[in-house]
Parts: sequence; C-alpha cells; structure tokens
Amino acid sequence: MRITKIEFALYQYPLAKPLPMSCGVLTHRNFGIVRVHTDAGIDGIGETSINFPPWIFQERKATIEEGLAGLLIGENPLEIGRLWYKMTRAVRGFTRMWSEGALMQAISGIDMALWDIAGKECGKPVWMLLGGGHRSEAEVYATGYSVDQLVTGSVSEELARQGYRSVKMRIGFHDEADIENVRRVHRALEGRFHLLVDANGAYPYPRARSIMRRLADVDLYWLEEPVLADDLEGYLALHDEFPETPLAWGENGFSVDIYQRFCEAHAIDVVMPDPSRCGGLTQCVRLCETAARYGIPFSPHHYGSDIGFAAALHLVASQPDFRIMLRDVSDCPLREEILEEPFAVKDGKVGIPQKPGLGVAINAKVAQRYARAL
Repeated sequence: MRITKIEFALYQYPLAKPLPMSCGVLTHRNFGIVRVHTDAGIDGIGETSINFPPWIFQERKATIEEGLAGLLIGENPLEIGRLWYKMTRAVRGFTRMWSEGALMQAISGIDMALWDIAGKECGKPVWMLLGGGHRSEAEVYATGYSVDQLVTGSVSEELARQGYRSVKMRIGFHDEADIENVRRVHRALEGRFHLLVDANGAYPYPRARSIMRRLADVDLYWLEEPVLADDLEGYLALHDEFPETPLAWGENGFSVDIYQRFCEAHAIDVVMPDPSRCGGLTQCVRLCETAARYGIPFSPHHYGSDIGFAAALHLVASQPDFRIMLRDVSDCPLREEILEEPFAVKDGKVGIPQKPGLGVAINAKVAQRYARAL
C-alpha cells in the first residue's frame, strides 16, 4: 500500500454572533480536515486545528499540500512512526522563523489520518492499535456556554438531563469582570456542577497571581492556562503559592521536551494533549506517558469538529491515567453533523468508537454544504 495524495479541506460554519476569546474573536468556526489517499482504495481522515489566526486555513493548506505531502507520496502509510519522524525532522529548521505550533498542528492532521488508515487496513479501532482498552467510555465536561447562560440557569436542566457533572467557562478579558463572572457562575451552579475555568494564557504572571489570590476562596476544579504556555517559572510560582487550585496545561505544548520540563517540575496538575494540535496521536501517546511518569493525569483538549474528538476518544481508551474530557456544546451544529453517526452524551459520558480506524465517517451532504474553496 502506498500514499498517492494528501488533501486539506476547509469546512466553515458562520456564527450567529461573534464569539470573543482572550486571543481574538471568532466569527466562524473553521474545521480543517485532512484526507490521505492510498493506491489500495483505503482513505484516512484526520483533523488539524485551525481556530486562530483568521487566515490560518490558508497557511495550513499550503503547509500540508505543498510542504508535507511531497514527503509522503509513495510511502507506506502503515509506517506511521517513521513517517512522523520524517515530517518533524524535515520542518525542524523552520521553527527558527515560523511557529512550532503551526507545523505540529499540520503534522497532527496527517498523523491522525494515517492511524485511521492503519485501523481500517487491519479491521481494528485505533485505540486497540495504540495498546488501549482501558475504558469503553469517557466522562466529559461541557464547555461553550456564555456567562449569562450559566448564571441564569437556562442550561442547567439540559446539562443535568445529559448527566454532566462539570462545566467550563472562559476568562481572560478584564480582570474585575473575570473575577466577578467566576463568582457569579460559581454561585449559580449551587454545587450541582464542578466549575472549570480557562484563561487561554491571557495574563502576565503578576495579573494571574492577583486573580488567583482573589479567587482563592472559590472551589475550582481547575484553572487552565493562567499564563502563556511556555512560562514554566510562572506556572511553578502559581502552583507553589496556590496549591489548592489545580492548574491545567498542555494544548500549546508541542514537544515531549516541554512536557518533560513542566511535569518534572510539578508545575501543573493536569496535562491537556490535543491530537489535532500536539503532533497527532503518535506524539500524544508519548505526552501522556511522560506525564504519567510523574503521576500527572491527562485530560484531552479538542476545540474542533467531531473527527478530532473521535481521535481524542481513542487516546482516552489507550492510556490509563485519564481524568475527564472536553465536550464543546456551543452553537455550532456542523461540529456533530459532519459525521454520519454523531456522538451522544449519556450519563455525562461518551462511548469510545469501536469500528475500524477512527470509527467515524464524513457525512458527504453536510460536508458539501459547508465546504469552502481555497
């Protein structure tokens, strides 16, 4: 079996109203899907994260189709480990003048598709190829609701109906408003749900320290990315001063080396590898194993379509030290409808795919409706 073609496709969903984040504003949800074709008639699909910046999908198409594809055409898609190293070594020098994150996200989509091919070829789900079988379902937390939705309680019954036990909110805008919003949401939840808070790396260390000090009396499940992802000293200082507030980190950690440094220092309490960002399933397995050596559990990150979500579920099944997993519930039906068989949340959990490969297939009609030419 040989690789004959690698394609990048953009699927875009216009949001009813802009979605502010600390790093920018989303007007559309962009999903970047990678398809790897073979001469055996087996295609693999994967996802590469393309949330920011707004022009990222143009870069990603060029990186995948003009940069990485040429390295893999004619190669055996089942030699996943070797091909991963071939891609990463080829682009290593570019990180001096380009983002390591962008390159690893591009590699992630291809790597994910290669695992899909391998599973289909041998008739096994990817988690089995990764040596898994640790669990058949994954507990998830809900993210994507606005502060108003959480405070008014308009979504509480729906969360309870699906069995959620935890919800996440975003901060990283204005300090006083952030502090007040966390307190408002925490009060509104009335102990029915755990509260997770994500700052998206918005604060310099002094502001993060001030906010954590002022929220020290609020029982948080965790605080995610209070400072930039490469600020090891900042994380270590915050972790030491506020040990009662668990720190989550890792969606922007793009190498085993940085995971090793953060975990060895015990600067964080939970790691969040993302198969569509952090080097695909190949590297995410290593990231989980690195954290496990220091007794640190993992909680996969994924903010994209349910193709990448499926890959994260396979990671969950393959590794023992799992905590909980993100489930995006914001208003974006394309996220689920892109699949022929969408995932369902029951009792706060999602079942691990059991079909060969990633175990999911693209809904061709939906894909055609939301495809955008580049």
